[in-house]
Amino acid sequence: MSHAIWKLIAVTMIISLVAACAPSQPTEAPAKPPVTAPAAPVEVVQPLPTTAVPAPKVKRGGTLRVADNEEWAPNLDPHQITSRPIGYEFLHDTLVRVSLDPKTGKRTMKPGLAESWEQTTPKAIVMKLRKDVVFHDGSKFNAEVAKWNLDRMLSHPKSAAKTDVAVIDNVSVVDEYTISINLKSAPAGILYRLSDAIALRPWIASKAAIERDGDEALTRRTVGSGSMQFVEWITGDRMTMKKWDKYWEKGEDGQPMPYVDGVVIRIIRDETVGITELRTGNIDVHDRIEPRSFSAIQASPDLELIVLPWIGWLNYIIFNVQKPPFDNLKLRQAAAYAIDRESIAKALGMGSGYPSYYYWGPGDLAYDETLPRYTYDKDKAKQLVKDAGFPTGVDITDDFLQTEPNPRTAQAMKQAWDEVGIRTTLNLMERTPFVSKLQVGNFQVANSLRTWGEADPEAYSYRLTSTGTFNFAHFENADMDKCMEEGRNTAEDAKRVEIYKRCQRIIFEQVPYDQVWFTPFALSVNKKVKGWEPHFFNQVMLRGAWIDR
Repeated sequence: MSHAIWKLIAVTMIISLVAACAPSQPTEAPAKPPVTAPAAPVEVVQPLPTTAVPAPKVKRGGTLRVADNEEWAPNLDPHQITSRPIGYEFLHDTLVRVSLDPKTGKRTMKPGLAESWEQTTPKAIVMKLRKDVVFHDGSKFNAEVAKWNLDRMLSHPKSAAKTDVAVIDNVSVVDEYTISINLKSAPAGILYRLSDAIALRPWIASKAAIERDGDEALTRRTVGSGSMQFVEWITGDRMTMKKWDKYWEKGEDGQPMPYVDGVVIRIIRDETVGITELRTGNIDVHDRIEPRSFSAIQASPDLELIVLPWIGWLNYIIFNVQKPPFDNLKLRQAAAYAIDRESIAKALGMGSGYPSYYYWGPGDLAYDETLPRYTYDKDKAKQLVKDAGFPTGVDITDDFLQTEPNPRTAQAMKQAWDEVGIRTTLNLMERTPFVSKLQVGNFQVANSLRTWGEADPEAYSYRLTSTGTFNFAHFENADMDKCMEEGRNTAEDAKRVEIYKRCQRIIFEQVPYDQVWFTPFALSVNKKVKGWEPHFFNQVMLRGAWIDR
């Protein structure tokens, strides 16, 4: 994404702010996120001070109705869940929280289940834990439970958070409510790895429930310490939660959170249906709005459109580098050169899409537009197909998710690749079988979405390293493993910048993934819904939401 594009977003923001009083205009946050995320040294954080309870400003009661376009997958185990689950923060807590200032994009680390923390040695962080946390099964949270959760994230064979906590060497119990997190190296980005700011959040689950019922019990239900209890999951339809009356956090009125009595997450894959349900008042929040639906939202006086330019969806390609034909580097390069990213972003983004050339995002540490990239060159792509050993072309299958904009992106890929001799058959899939297929490597190429704008580049390890949980490209490269490890083990940002630039060059040279186009996150809420917060990774955090009815 060029500097000119970021200036364009900034101009758009200013226009939006000037017109903020008009109901038809979206609410926008600053266009460009901070270039660097906080790193070591880790600050000393003390417990929040006790303050007088202000006069109540909120209303309690009601059911918050939320639309999501994908199922939570592959199951409800908090250490295995791989989707981007809106509302999951009602069910589970994390040790650390990240607060995002919607005006500046600044991120602040705040206490979660850990009341305070201190870096006691260069490789150790001591956390003081809350003493008033009770899980939904009645068991209590303490240091032993915290250690057990982190150990499970590190060792469980299906742990989705394994890469995020890989820098942890071991966790020791200091006393009943104190743990020491001992690291393999300098703690660069470790607090983000333990927070709700990242894709695969390190949720804390009930040790007693899992030990009693086993892993399989969590495929259809989950037991956390959040402000809501899980009620039921009707596959393809909805997930229901109810208020937990023993939650530790207090609201503005001095009473336990949450403000609402229940939450229903409806699975609505057809965006047209979702927009209709929003406009008719049958749902309160829709967390993924495509640009083509902006005008419909803006036309409704009861709805607010919120665009979050600091983060968004990156439409990208996953090559299976271990399986023919894309185990052939020249064919991967041909596929990359065949893509006209400018045209695709313009056509599919409908005014809010931008071409994407780099695995790193504009707000990431070490993002650099002078690094090499693949630009549109049809003739070069055709020649590379021949050089790869396919003089008459090659037939491939592209797997993709059924949620928008994946189908349209896949169709654009097919058109581009067909023209250079990579004859493409499209295969539309639902999320769970799609993820399973990628995990076992039973595919040739896939196009999907990932969130662009991680809190720290170390988070990309889960896709780029040989042991990465989400290394769907099955990319095993010793240079990349070493590069990402160096970045993880280095505390100074200036040194990390140079390391991560080297990592990005390896991505360019080996092409395990390729970027296509980017669109900022956009969501819509009914104006009666208050207390929601924009978030760095997810579009919105709803744990503090209430309904002004």
